[in-house]
Amino acid sequence: EIAALLTRRDEWSPSDEVTIMIDSYRDRRTAFQFSVNAAGVKRDAFLFNDNSEDSRWDAVWDVGTSVDAKGWTAEFRIPYSQLRFAPADVQTWGFNVLRRINRLNEEQYWRLLPKSASGRVSLFGDLTGIEGIVPPRRLEILPYTVARTEMRAAEEGNPFRTGSDQVATMGADIKFGLTSALTLTATINPDFGQVEADPAVVNLSAFETFFPERRPFFNEGLDIFRFGLGGDGSREGLFYTRRIGRSPQGSPDDRGGFAEDIAQTTIIAATKLSGKTQDGWTVGLTGALTDEEGASVVDSLGNFHSDPVEPRSGYVVGRLAKDLRGGQTVIGVFGTTVQRNLPDSLNFLHSAAYTGGIDWTHRFRNDTYSFNGRLVGSHVRGSEEALEETQESSARYFQRPDNDRVEFDPTRTSLSGYGVAMSFAKRGGGNWRWSTGFDTRSPGLEVNDIGFQREADRAFQWVWVNRRWLEPGKIFRRFNANFNEWSFWTQGMERRNAGANLNANFTLLNYWSGWFGAGYAIGGLETTQLRGGPAIKRPGGTDAWFGIESDERKSLSAGVNGWFYVENETDSWAAGVGTNVSWRPAANVDFRASPHLNREVDEWQYLQTEEINAADEYIFGELHQTTLSMTLRGNVTFSPTLSLQLYAEPFVSTGWYEGFKRVAAPRAEPFLSQFEKFEGDQVIDNDGEISLDFDADGTAEVELDNPDFTFLSFRSNLVLRWEYNLGSTIFLVWQHG
Repeated sequence: EIAALLTRRDEWSPSDEVTIMIDSYRDRRTAFQFSVNAAGVKRDAFLFNDNSEDSRWDAVWDVGTSVDAKGWTAEFRIPYSQLRFAPADVQTWGFNVLRRINRLNEEQYWRLLPKSASGRVSLFGDLTGIEGIVPPRRLEILPYTVARTEMRAAEEGNPFRTGSDQVATMGADIKFGLTSALTLTATINPDFGQVEADPAVVNLSAFETFFPERRPFFNEGLDIFRFGLGGDGSREGLFYTRRIGRSPQGSPDDRGGFAEDIAQTTIIAATKLSGKTQDGWTVGLTGALTDEEGASVVDSLGNFHSDPVEPRSGYVVGRLAKDLRGGQTVIGVFGTTVQRNLPDSLNFLHSAAYTGGIDWTHRFRNDTYSFNGRLVGSHVRGSEEALEETQESSARYFQRPDNDRVEFDPTRTSLSGYGVAMSFAKRGGGNWRWSTGFDTRSPGLEVNDIGFQREADRAFQWVWVNRRWLEPGKIFRRFNANFNEWSFWTQGMERRNAGANLNANFTLLNYWSGWFGAGYAIGGLETTQLRGGPAIKRPGGTDAWFGIESDERKSLSAGVNGWFYVENETDSWAAGVGTNVSWRPAANVDFRASPHLNREVDEWQYLQTEEINAADEYIFGELHQTTLSMTLRGNVTFSPTLSLQLYAEPFVSTGWYEGFKRVAAPRAEPFLSQFEKFEGDQVIDNDGEISLDFDADGTAEVELDNPDFTFLSFRSNLVLRWEYNLGSTIFLVWQHG
């Protein structure tokens, strides 16, 4: 009855497992976690902020397991070099052990963590009597070499699309312990060839899509460098590691010939200094240098050129924080800088960008309550062209004609802004929890050179109330219910939207789990829908969602989820349904399939802006969009150190338009009276090429071309991973796009 499934390292599975947790700093906030299941599969993680977990942290350690008639045994061998502790004759560490018994779905702790507790590391016991050990001088060198062949469809006459390309490169990662508490990590010419591709998306909004970091060097120790912008649960923050090595922001001029396509910027080198001292100082400093990228061009006469598409750039990010009251209070500072060496053709980018912030966490009344906050500021510099783009970006739209609080200045060469966020919460003690808070940002806040920010000029408040039932009853083993309320404004007190929802999640007695909820939002002013035009009044709407999952410990498990949204005053609606099926035909083989179908009708999807008779006209259409996608994963694990992993994602999204219209009165009531619909001969359809004739005189003023679309994508990769020695790995990778 001992469950022992074979998976790739760091993959969770429903197995019997033992976990050792060591708070060697003894700060009651951070710990190193080492886990192994009965089949010998290792998982490790770094715990931070008491109950947060970074599972991307990897250490070099060994473990052995055996199963016999009496049960199973795990023997850990963890080098002191993988921990962090200060010199002392006698050490006392925070310590805990967790045993997971799969057949009972039960967790047993050496030092019990009650279900009602809000903390984790702060509740560890003490491991005493450790004497005569010295923090080792740590040095790890991980050299790598890569040989790669790329094959793609050849393009006649294009010297950059000959059908295949061979690349060979090498580099290294280095870790060096400067002191017992501080570690210097460096990477030279890093390669991330084994990293899984991003999923396909179709983005028709004004905002950038967020993709999570997947590259190992940037993921390690990322907890130190997290500095969010707001308290609404978004991913916005001062440091978005994917800005380093990003896709080039410029475009080459093919001059009637052919131009090279460069997928990403070369990272020459990157370094990271991180650690925590015995007296409670957390230190983080990272820097990176990316090379200037020049795209080769062969013009129509056969002459060669090179066009800069990304400047040489330097990035520095720093973090310093101090624990007070045994880690119950933490105060920190954070800062970033970006410096670019800009050629004339890339003057639309900032030449320099700076951000800084102060944050604090204060927990009190036996860790029952907390008061958190942060203050941030930003400053960017560049040419008039660069600052014009910044002012006109979707984050602020200074050119909005009905925004009298800010002034669009085409001669501006710098811009500054600020943000403030605070929250107060009951995080422990009993079954009732709650939090409330706000965040606000000035119109000039801009962190996107090295951070991730969707919008400036906002004021957001929220209230969250939670009730938990943790004792099994007649139906539920656990039940959790939440109430959320929020309102969203500009700093000029223009209400964007406001709403509330009720939601719940639960576990049944048979270990099936599920969730459901419903919400309602009232309308307000949408300041970004016209892409720099005036604000438009938008209606509110109702949404709901649900999901159910079977017991994942079974060899065959499945789940289904769904959602819908209905807008007031219009015929706009959206709905989606998804399923997931997991099948384990053997202890070392598993397959997962997750198909999703989304359908949307948007009666007022923005298309484009045209100047007609010295006035801007905003063109919309009724979009009918269907998106079908599926994520497929398969794993065959031959041993805890040898595995074969398959990922594939077919994706199709199709959309067609009808009901073309222009904005006539953006704040009129009722909502649809804001639009004037093009009727009859005003819409000219020439084999799908759409033109609009405003005055019905037979001459089209606006060319929409063909706004309909079908986007097809198939991405896959197959990775054979062999950890032939502790910390040393060979990857054999096939990627297809």
